[in-house]
Amino acid sequence: MFAIRSAVIPVLASFVFAGCTHLPATQPVKPEVLSALQPVDVKVGIRQAELYAAFVPSTAAATGAAACGAVPGLGILLAAACGGAMGAVDASVNATRAKAAEESVRPLKDELVDVNFDQLMHESLTQSLQSVPGMQLAGIAVTKTVTTEAYEKTFKASTSNAVMFINLDYHMSVDFSTLEVSARGLIYPRGTTARKAAKLPAALPTTPSEPVLALQNATYRSSIIYRAKHPASGDDATKNIAAWKADNARMLKAALQDGIAQSTALLAADLQSKHPVYAATTAKVDIPAGLKANMVSQGNTGKLLRYPDGSLHFDAALANIAAAAPVAPVSPAAPPTADAAPVAAASAVQAATDTAAK
Repeated sequence: MFAIRSAVIPVLASFVFAGCTHLPATQPVKPEVLSALQPVDVKVGIRQAELYAAFVPSTAAATGAAACGAVPGLGILLAAACGGAMGAVDASVNATRAKAAEESVRPLKDELVDVNFDQLMHESLTQSLQSVPGMQLAGIAVTKTVTTEAYEKTFKASTSNAVMFINLDYHMSVDFSTLEVSARGLIYPRGTTARKAAKLPAALPTTPSEPVLALQNATYRSSIIYRAKHPASGDDATKNIAAWKADNARMLKAALQDGIAQSTALLAADLQSKHPVYAATTAKVDIPAGLKANMVSQGNTGKLLRYPDGSLHFDAALANIAAAAPVAPVSPAAPPTADAAPVAAASAVQAATDTAAK
């Protein structure tokens, strides 16, 4: 079976939590507030079971609805029916594209059967969060049920002072040139002292008009994006897949493991960040959509940028990473548990982490 994941809105690109969509994507947390949130129960959402490839979604419904609505005298109901018909076309086209993406990414999936992403991410997150001064982890567990209902149930059942949700995703780009790993987290105060420090009402919301996990109730929001482009990639997706697959997928495994290490280390660094989330006056790096980003750090392993929405983007120099740390096959591990022993962080992460935390 294949799952439909578009390139424009990749799975887990936004959290399942309800709330105000106009709120900034990120929000730093003050040290004194973070201290009041302890201990924190950490829930890690990894919906996918394996690597997937993004695809460009059909926009027939949006285009068709706009065109139908522009026809004089067509009427609201007929225009809606027209848009609905285009929506059916979207579903069919997207299903076909998803199936094609699934077939294309299969050779790379097969190369990663000995890499347990969930286990490696759990261990790396545990170590990174434990490195944050004053951070007390009541527990850290991985879940495959990434839904608003499940998260609300988890939050209400917790006995910790706060709950941190971290949603993770990893996938290939549409042209198979790039591996992307993302980590998006929020911390919700739960206990009385935590909610007071966050300037929230002592009692948890109980009305449908304000869901308990509404975004405005999160005292911390973060977005970490890691991208590793194959140094030999080009415009041909088939050739890009072959490049990733070469040498037992050494470059792919190096990118995935570095993505895990970088994203978790940067998440920990962002929790204790002392620099402005985004400084427009010093933003000089060109990024898509004609925007400018802050250069946080740059070195042999890549460059770290702070985007206008506050998100951190790490563009890896994969050739240097793979050359410095050849990747050996990773044996399948047991399912992650809350008391799993942490693994050593990759040395390549340290430089970016030190800079991001300042």
